[in-house]
Amino acid sequence: MTTTSSEPHGSKQGLIRRWPPAAHPPTVGEVGKQLLRRAVLPGLVVWLVIVTLGLLIVGPLNDLPIENTWSKQMEAARTPGWNDLTHYWSSSTDTWMTIGSGIVLSLLVWFLTRRWWVGMVPVLAITLEATIFVTATHIVGRQRPDVSRPDPAPPTSSFPSGHAAAAMALWLSIALLSMRIERAWIRWPLTIFGVVLPVLVAFARFYRGAHHVSDIVVGMLLGIFCALTAVRSVRQTREAPQAA
Repeated sequence: MTTTSSEPHGSKQGLIRRWPPAAHPPTVGEVGKQLLRRAVLPGLVVWLVIVTLGLLIVGPLNDLPIENTWSKQMEAARTPGWNDLTHYWSSSTDTWMTIGSGIVLSLLVWFLTRRWWVGMVPVLAITLEATIFVTATHIVGRQRPDVSRPDPAPPTSSFPSGHAAAAMALWLSIALLSMRIERAWIRWPLTIFGVVLPVLVAFARFYRGAHHVSDIVVGMLLGIFCALTAVRSVRQTREAPQAA
């Protein structure tokens, strides 16, 4: 999240320099129009697809019985070491942890870029994800796998996976923004972390019996959509993340 101003590329003036104030920042109305066109309307389409797919699974597809077999096989393969690891991965995107992380990361991005509309990307990503997830899971109402679970089940249904979706939405958006950091030794670890952590969370949710495979796959796809949409929404405004 560095500046691409008149300073020579690779200048040694600090590790992560703040961007200069934007010369022509977009208005709230301009950003709002971009969000309506590039986030809200596509989000409605994605919501409809998820709900339709979920209703097909719990209805005509008879809840995909093979997935319960896979969950039982994973239950039988659990070990104390993996139990501990997956506990940390899974709890890293519990509801309040995700909300708190999203707010802190948004404030940090805002501070580094001096662009409030760029800073809103992480919060926008998880807000879009949560809106689609909560309403869709309530309508679909899929039961969780018929296996033992070391964690208390949240009040939402199994489809799609909210943890997988939230982790992907939040951390992939950070990975995408991190690609603007000039120094490779900072850029690549942050980018890789932002991609790998959601995958670990997704595996943990399956391992711990919280979700079927299809719940997790759809959750991850939802998170990818939300991250890409959040970044793309602000990239289309003036003084976008690429601008100096």
